Amino acid sequence: MPAHQDLSRLSRLLATGADELGCALTDFQLDQFLIYLSELKEWNQRINLTAITEDEEIIEKHFIDSLAGLKAIDRSKSQQLLDIGTGAGFPGLPLKIAFPGLRVTLLEASQKKAAFLYHLMGRLHIVDTPVLNQRLEKLADKTPLYDLIVARAFAKKEVVLKKALPLLSLTGKLILYQGIPAFVAPLDEKIIMEPAIQYRLPFSKTPRQLEIFRRVF
Repeated sequence: MPAHQDLSRLSRLLATGADELGCALTDFQLDQFLIYLSELKEWNQRINLTAITEDEEIIEKHFIDSLAGLKAIDRSKSQQLLDIGTGAGFPGLPLKIAFPGLRVTLLEASQKKAAFLYHLMGRLHIVDTPVLNQRLEKLADKTPLYDLIVARAFAKKEVVLKKALPLLSLTGKLILYQGIPAFVAPLDEKIIMEPAIQYRLPFSKTPRQLEIFRRVF
């Protein structure tokens, strides 16, 4: 864990960046993110979790970017969210930390990354977030339908649309984290695309957007 002075600086950095996206974090939530940062860096020395290794970049490009998804989520009600190809937990786990009422399921095919997620949630004392160690296409037809599905740097858009949309509930939506400009995949008549939500990462000013899809029943 970094020295206390560094921890205070990183905590302020995270709080400032989250505030710019309209997400106010409590001291407890900031502490959870600092534990997340420490565990991510430690495990990354043994297994490939992220190519980003600097504290400030992890905070901006992983934590804060993940939190941008709250712009597309109705926080007035508890919803069931599936994070597909979550890797080291992005964006699902930061969303869960910031919005504890969100019922999050993390889907990750890699056993090593799933092991990291199990360990991390123990350190964060999060007990209601299951990890599914399997591939997206293996989710059975009897899988509960989700209110929200999120994906960040998971696969080609057309692949995600094909495999994830059938898992949405009647009013559910699929949220894809994308750079700008993003490739616009041809949509069939059973897919509705809502207006994208654009934002910039607070420190690098990198333009990003959330693309939102629904399916027609």
